[in-house]
Amino acid sequence: MSQTAAVDSGPGSAPAPGQSLEERYGAGRRRRLDRRFAWAVAALLVAAGVCFLLFSGWQTANRVSWQDIGFTKQSDLTLDVKFEVSAPASTPVACAVEALNSVKSTVGWKVVELPVSEKRSYTITTGLVTTNPATAASVRECWVLE
Repeated sequence: MSQTAAVDSGPGSAPAPGQSLEERYGAGRRRRLDRRFAWAVAALLVAAGVCFLLFSGWQTANRVSWQDIGFTKQSDLTLDVKFEVSAPASTPVACAVEALNSVKSTVGWKVVELPVSEKRSYTITTGLVTTNPATAASVRECWVLE
């Protein structure tokens, strides 16, 4: 009588001879999926970084900046406000100029459309009429006209 060994495939059984753990449990396939996922995430991050650099560069190209130089009183109700504007050449720009009184209330306001110039930076002096005597005058904001 010959006896043959029964193969037990239960939870505590040993792997069949010649069968590796990776083949039995599929660990090799999982590593490949993990690598593909990591490469996809890395490519997405690189693409997002490139887009950020491109778009942030375009936004700074049309940036307008300004700096107050000062103001002189011509009378109790009129001022000359002097300021410097930096903008891209040949770009139409407008600035809002305001005058404030001693309690920081607006007593004069004017939107000044600046002439188109080939220079990037230029100084502007504009007259401003107020409703009460002003103690301060400045540029509130400048922007590109469209």
